[in-house]
Amino acid sequence: MNKVGIMLDWNIIQHGINGKKSYERLPYYVEIGRELGLEPVFFHPRHVLSNGKVKGYFWNGSRLVPRVVPVPQVIHNRVLTGDLKARQVIRSLSKTQLVFNGLVVRDKRKVHQMLWKNPQVRSYLPHTVPYSRDNLRHFLDRYRIVYVKPSIGSVGIGVVRIEREGDHYHFISSQYRKVLSRQGLIVELARWIGNKRYLIQQGIPLARYEGKTFDIRVSVQKNREQKWSVSGMVAKVANQKNKLSNLARGGRAFPLETVLRESFSPEQQKEIIERIGLAAIQLARQYESYYPSLADLGMDMGIDGKGNPYLIEINIRDQRYSFYSAGEMAMFKQTYRHPLEYASSLMRGMVPSIRKSSQ
Repeated sequence: MNKVGIMLDWNIIQHGINGKKSYERLPYYVEIGRELGLEPVFFHPRHVLSNGKVKGYFWNGSRLVPRVVPVPQVIHNRVLTGDLKARQVIRSLSKTQLVFNGLVVRDKRKVHQMLWKNPQVRSYLPHTVPYSRDNLRHFLDRYRIVYVKPSIGSVGIGVVRIEREGDHYHFISSQYRKVLSRQGLIVELARWIGNKRYLIQQGIPLARYEGKTFDIRVSVQKNREQKWSVSGMVAKVANQKNKLSNLARGGRAFPLETVLRESFSPEQQKEIIERIGLAAIQLARQYESYYPSLADLGMDMGIDGKGNPYLIEINIRDQRYSFYSAGEMAMFKQTYRHPLEYASSLMRGMVPSIRKSSQ
């Protein structure tokens, strides 16, 4: 049985060693891998040894157990880290092995610029600029809803939603809410941001479900034919208190059809789902043009009241639990199957080397 590398975050490996569950369903990798003739080798970059071998971990049915083996030829990178040593290991592995979803630029502003260069996807991109006081004033004049978010971040940490109401502004974060004057808002944001890099983004007038805005997590992955495909879509409905849809910030996941049914006819629903899928694949292809190793993305997308799709942000490592939370178990499992099918196809030598992708 061919061995496939599954590179995971340190805490996920530790959970597995202790027989504890995490958002990574290790048995899924094993079960699907067995169907494809693959044996998963789980490891973190710091487990890579200097002799072409790795202290890998194997699932024995209840926990991870260690065994030193040669570094697998094909590796699915599920590690997201700023640790320089770990990143250096990933970069080094990418020169000798086939590592997909290797190191990429995650800065939201830079990603926006990469995507904007393709005229075909511009209609999906909200107006986005680096944070500055002048840019903030311009956005406050132009849009009723504005988001201020970290250039690098996830699960809604540090995000502020600003809603204009008359001469005042609602400052809404996961930590607190305030109603401020324009000058008070500018001062509050300066305190909130400090010396960190932030961006400003146009707020899309998102469609609603039961009076609450929602966005859509779209899993876009390469399949056994090495083509981008949609593994699943699920709606994330915002928490009314902080207006964030992230499940870690109080959002709730629902099957997409359940949410669309409230405002759209069956014919409209079908068209909207097709448009979202087309947009997601076009965006993935454009991002991939800069980073050919990309093969597994989680996109947060929104639709307006007419069903027009917009990209909110791209996640390099989709944690997938939105599908589980919504009860979409077939989609949830599909998000594990497609990367393993892609890994299997790489082993068969059906595509050119992707080693050049990590920089």
